[in-house]
Amino acid sequence: MRSLYFWKISQILTGIWLFASPFVLGLREPAGAATNNMIFGAIVVILGVGVSLYECYRDAGYLPRMEYVEKRVS
Repeated sequence: MRSLYFWKISQILTGIWLFASPFVLGLREPAGAATNNMIFGAIVVILGVGVSLYECYRDAGYLPRMEYVEKRVS
């Protein structure tokens, strides 16, 4: 999944920008837009890092891949 590498990096950078933008742009009081950016920025960063770590563990062999799971018919 090398083609998605840059997508994951851009997702993490976008989340960092969303979280930091109220401070960089000078919004000092916790208005609705600043709080919204910080919450969703944190969510995007957490999901981006989580997906990256999941794929690293899966590729290293610690987690099962879907190709190896047998289909069970009931």
